[in-house]
Amino acid sequence: MLKDLEFSINLYTEGERFFDLLKVLIRDAKKSPWPHERERAIFAEGLLKKALETYEEAVKHAEEKVESGFCTEEDKRLVKEMRRRLDYWRKKYEELSMEKVGSSCGM
Repeated sequence: MLKDLEFSINLYTEGERFFDLLKVLIRDAKKSPWPHERERAIFAEGLLKKALETYEEAVKHAEEKVESGFCTEEDKRLVKEMRRRLDYWRKKYEELSMEKVGSSCGM
């Protein structure tokens, strides 16, 4: 019954939009004076972390295939692009994680 409530996002085709959406939500909600909005930022940060871990697993798997020789030049290009995206979003995640959450009194 609850299985019908699952939702998934293809991080290869929709990852850029998903990561960007989470980035905006995290930045905006962290600055909010409202505790429930800051809680949303924490939740979004956790989603971003989990999504990046999932993406990294896929990149490592693809890199292993390339290294073993089971690939075309197009495969190599795609894996290189995936690695570049992962590195970019990992850096953004680190920047977001370092930003301070606003105080509960809104100062």
